[in-house]
Amino acid sequence: MLVYGIMFILVLGIIQFTILTTNASNLLNIFPLGSKPYGLSYPEHIENWWTWTLGIPAKDSPMNDPTGEKCSIAQPKNSSVFYLSINNGGTSDRTCKVPAGKGLFIPVMQVAITEAEFPGASDKELAESAKKDQDSVNSLYLKIDDKEYKQENLTKYRTNTEPFTVNIPPKATFGIEREGPSKAVADGYYIITEPLPKGNHTIHYKSSLICSEPDCPDPNFVQDIKYNIIAE
Repeated sequence: MLVYGIMFILVLGIIQFTILTTNASNLLNIFPLGSKPYGLSYPEHIENWWTWTLGIPAKDSPMNDPTGEKCSIAQPKNSSVFYLSINNGGTSDRTCKVPAGKGLFIPVMQVAITEAEFPGASDKELAESAKKDQDSVNSLYLKIDDKEYKQENLTKYRTNTEPFTVNIPPKATFGIEREGPSKAVADGYYIITEPLPKGNHTIHYKSSLICSEPDCPDPNFVQDIKYNIIAE
């Protein structure tokens, strides 16, 4: 009876451990808008993310990487946040190793308008152009492990920034030809998570917009991105 009792306790412990392991993915929560994840506001994180995104030459950019092998390029050192990338439209399925304990920055839908693209544009004109783009969004979706966020859950995360400065490298992303410092204004739907537990995680986000006006920054845009995250 003692042996059976020990076996029962061991089996019960394994079952409980399995349940806890399975449910661990549900613990990756999102910081609410208006909070200061890791000491910075959402707009400050967004400015930093765009500085990272626009500062990498197109050939090295995680944005143009279909597999995820470039996901760690130029990630900020000593940062509490790991940046996931966009793909400039289309479908991507990436695998990426991320240090456990870092939060994830997830660009569900995004735009930045730079003076490098529109020389002489005022701060107001940059902001209006970014707003017009994101006013045209017609779908949003995010799934973090087994938890889904539909459009009605994500619209409250729309955030814009004040003008900030980015540095455009040679042969930059988006085909931007003018190099050097440039003003930018960002808008969109961005998510920042709590620290990532060790293990495997799946992040899937997709979005689209249709803008029929003649001066839209992007008249028709669709992105569908899946990250297979290995946190270790």
